[in-house]
Amino acid sequence: MKTPAIAAVTLGSLLLAAGAACTDRDPGPYHASVPPLPPSLAAGTGGAAGTGRVLYLRDCAWCHGAAAEGTPRAPDLRSGTKGPADVDFVLRSRRMPLRKPDDPMRRGAATTVYSAADRQAIVAYLATLDQAGPPVPRLAPNPPSLAHGAELYLANCAACHSSTGIGGTLSAAQRSSPAAGTPEVFVPPVTSSSKVEVAEAIRVGPGTMPVFGPKTMSDDDVDAIAAYVQYLRRPSDPGGLAAGHIGPVSEGAVGWLIGLGLLLGVSRWIGTRTGEEPPPEGEVPA
Repeated sequence: MKTPAIAAVTLGSLLLAAGAACTDRDPGPYHASVPPLPPSLAAGTGGAAGTGRVLYLRDCAWCHGAAAEGTPRAPDLRSGTKGPADVDFVLRSRRMPLRKPDDPMRRGAATTVYSAADRQAIVAYLATLDQAGPPVPRLAPNPPSLAHGAELYLANCAACHSSTGIGGTLSAAQRSSPAAGTPEVFVPPVTSSSKVEVAEAIRVGPGTMPVFGPKTMSDDDVDAIAAYVQYLRRPSDPGGLAAGHIGPVSEGAVGWLIGLGLLLGVSRWIGTRTGEEPPPEGEVPA
C-alpha cells in the first residue's frame, strides 16, 4: 500500500519542479496576449499582410505595441522617419527583434532571422498602419560615378564612419530616444552594408545618425554614396600595401615603427664607425 503513495508523491514533486522551471525561463520577445503561432496559420487569411501581422504580433508587439503605437520599452513605428524604410533596415541588417529592450541594437544582434518574404510581409503590414516615414528606396541600376559618390561620402559621412568606412568612436554618446536602451558609444562600420541598407540609413537616420531627406540629398546622390560604399568593401590599392585600410592609424604606425626604427639604426651604425677609437689594451683612459 505504501508503494503507490510514494510513487504519487514522487510524481507530484517532479511536476512541481517542471512547472517552476518553465516559470523561470525567459518567455522571449513575444507579445503577452499573442502566443508564438507559426506564420503559416495566416496563409489564406490576408496573404502577405496576414503573415506580416502574425509575425509582428509574435516578435515585435511586446515592445512596440499591438498597433505600433509604442510603449515605455520601445518607440512607436508610425511617426517621424519611422516607416517602411526604417523597418526594412532594422530587419534586413538583423538589428531587430531583440531579446530584451535594453540590449544594444547592433548588426546581427537579432534573435530571429527572417526570410526575404517574411521581412517584406512585416514591412507591408506596418505600412497599412499609416506610417509617416519614407518608403524602401529604389536604387537606380546605373548609379552616378564613383568620383561623385566619393565626394559626397567624404563631405557627409567620413567624419563619423571614417574615410575608409570602418567606423569610429562617438565623443558624446547619447540615446537616440528616451525609450532606447544602452547609449551608442561608437559609429558602426559601413563596409558590411548593402546598397539598400546604405540608402535606407541615409533617409531614416538610425540611432544618432542625422537624417538626409530629399531636400538635403537627392536620390541620385543617395545612389552615388551607396555605390561608393560598396567600392569601400573591396577598394583598389594602387599605392601598394593596404595596411588594413585603417587610414592614418596604420600609416602612422608604419612610419614610426619602420621609418624611425631604420633612422635610429643608421644613426647608431654611423656613430660606431666614426666615434673615438677605444683605448689600447691595458691603458686606462684619461
